[in-house]
Amino acid sequence: MTLSYIISTLFYILPCFLLIILTFRDLLKLHHIPIIIFCVLTFSVVTFLSSSIYLRLNSSLLRTLVSLPVMLFGICLFCTLALYNFWQGIFIIALVKYYAENVYFLSLYLHFTITKIFPHLSGIKVIYTTIPLTLITFPLACVFSRRLLRPALDYTISLNIWRTMWMIPFCATIIQDLTVTPNIAGPYFSPGNAFFFVPPLWTFLTFTTYTIILRMIISLSKNAHLQETLHLSEIKIAAQQRQLETLQLYVEQGRRSRHDTRHHILAIRGFLEKQDQKGLNEYLNELSEHFPALPANYCEHPAINALLCYYRELTEKERIKASFSVSLDSQIPFSDADICVILGNFLENAVEACQRMKASEKYIRLKISIPSRLTLVIITENSYEGKIQRAQDGTFLSSKGKNRKGIGIDSIKHVIEKYNGISRFDYQEPVFKTFLLLNAKEQPK
Repeated sequence: MTLSYIISTLFYILPCFLLIILTFRDLLKLHHIPIIIFCVLTFSVVTFLSSSIYLRLNSSLLRTLVSLPVMLFGICLFCTLALYNFWQGIFIIALVKYYAENVYFLSLYLHFTITKIFPHLSGIKVIYTTIPLTLITFPLACVFSRRLLRPALDYTISLNIWRTMWMIPFCATIIQDLTVTPNIAGPYFSPGNAFFFVPPLWTFLTFTTYTIILRMIISLSKNAHLQETLHLSEIKIAAQQRQLETLQLYVEQGRRSRHDTRHHILAIRGFLEKQDQKGLNEYLNELSEHFPALPANYCEHPAINALLCYYRELTEKERIKASFSVSLDSQIPFSDADICVILGNFLENAVEACQRMKASEKYIRLKISIPSRLTLVIITENSYEGKIQRAQDGTFLSSKGKNRKGIGIDSIKHVIEKYNGISRFDYQEPVFKTFLLLNAKEQPK
């Protein structure tokens, strides 16, 4: 095993390790240090052994067949250490592998362009072009992974789109290994030939395609989140509109009642003079039916109160037993909008769970309290039937689409992170319980 061979292999695998760790370090099981060390060492040994076989082969097809099992082994190790599924692991590892191969491939191309001599794949001379190319491209690869690859994966972690997306980097790697790389020293790619710029152009266009695709995925995911936010806003507006209509109805009825008060007093006096107790009771019962019930007042925060009134009315229509216990101060260090995001999503999910039930015992219980000045506790409990599905990252899958992560859960997660909160979900049919605690920061005086 020569020094040039060792250096060449290290410059191939080290950028891969660093790129994965820098991009996905928060999702890797870093607390299992021995397992990580074992996986890294095992993959390095497998890579070194496969490279020794790879470099002895003259057929591009055989080289490709040798590299595929190594990539599959790397995918299995990555999925063991990370929270992504197998298909996402293929996409990630294939893309990282494609980056590393292109750096080495372009270093060969650059050396051939300068010297007009095609170096051996493990030659020490190619290191002089590999080092600067790695230093130039690695920061760009980190930006690409953090701003495009990682968000696209996280937004769609539970979608089936990755069952087909993995084929893009996978096929791109195979096509390059079978067609472009073997012909780099051929007459078609010689300086002065019309096809001379095909290798770097191929690399540039391929990564441009990845950029466009990942941006589209992120944009579609953001649009879905905006639709969820708009949906919640529509609920809040409908709730406030409904509460306003109730208040207007009560004011109108009150105006009529004040106008007819004198007539009612005369009628009551007549029953009393005749000592007609039964008639007086019947008259009062009939009179009370004309007075509208006051809208519920759960707290002094209009938006929160309107949202709770809306869902209280909705549960009454759906014949769901609802119990809301709210204890909020007039001034709280939490945004009404953030609390409405949590309550709106929790209550909507609870109502939908009750609507899907066939049993008659349907209920929702909500308790909101502030045990201390900077702490908010929200506890919900509702009945449900069926199986609760969760993704690999622990998030709940939506019942509205197969294997689709609920967008509302992401909104709740964002609020929890904003207030350094904690959440707990307990579910055992027929009871689903949630516990949420938010911690507000001390407000400057």
